[in-house]
Amino acid sequence: MKTQSLDRYINSQIKYWQHQKNTISVQEKKRRRQFITITREYGCSGYTLAKEIIKILNSAEKKPEPLWAAYERGVLDRVMKDMGLSAQLARTFTDDAQKDMTDILKTAFSSLPPQVAVYQKLAETIRLLAANGNVVLVGRASNVITRGLVGGYHVMIVAPMKFKVKNIMKFKNITKKDAEKLVIENTARRENYIKEYVKFDVTDPHHYDLVINLAHNTINGVAQLVIEGMKLKSSH
Repeated sequence: MKTQSLDRYINSQIKYWQHQKNTISVQEKKRRRQFITITREYGCSGYTLAKEIIKILNSAEKKPEPLWAAYERGVLDRVMKDMGLSAQLARTFTDDAQKDMTDILKTAFSSLPPQVAVYQKLAETIRLLAANGNVVLVGRASNVITRGLVGGYHVMIVAPMKFKVKNIMKFKNITKKDAEKLVIENTARRENYIKEYVKFDVTDPHHYDLVINLAHNTINGVAQLVIEGMKLKSSH
């Protein structure tokens, strides 16, 4: 997604959040708030799934402006690097919510080693997005960073090695051997980093509301399952 398109994408949702802040009470906003995190094994189509989820959710709303948006590495990096966008995002928060966020971040990062503390800006951005709601957050340890926030629905998508290798071959236009190497190396790197520094096992199914095998379902089918699961969880 190009920079101009990214800015329109992000600003559209910031405009919606600002409207919510001005027209909806804090209690009502908390009640309505929902967000989804997608953790995926390397080679699974996490962002493709996120885009399908928001397409379904936004079409159901039947409003001119999209209420839901998907955030993966590129979009998150854009928000973090552009101080203007970050400032707009922060202004969608009420004073009480901003204080809560500051307290949470101080607690979350006070005991972490320097290697992890450098990601405070990423964590702050992800928690701001999740706390506003109507977002699907892909990867970037978003399920770890948003722990404790009400309204979250946490999903893990997995697939057999053969499926992941085929996906990477197609996506990167590389040989089977190179794709296998990438899957093995990136899987180990992701899992070990989070285990070592955050003491969180991303492979443990108990951390998720839904774990689903992508090889046994279509992207649209998985998206429908995620949405239905989120609705059922929020109704309890």
